Amino acid sequence: MRVTSREQDVFKLRIQGKTNKQIAAQLNISEITVRDHVSSLLRKRNVFSRMELIAAYHAELEKTSPLDI
Repeated sequence: MRVTSREQDVFKLRIQGKTNKQIAAQLNISEITVRDHVSSLLRKRNVFSRMELIAAYHAELEKTSPLDI
């Protein structure tokens, strides 16, 4: 799955809990563009909601992060 750098920027702000309006202001893009990036990420991850997208991200982190025991 290829994710653009702008999609990564939007996603990082989304997982911080920022709204589309806040993301748009921070990245100097429109709210519609933010929505389009989120929609693209949902399609690429084959999920149907933003919560599923975030859950998939955290599940992937758990699989790839080494345990510090």
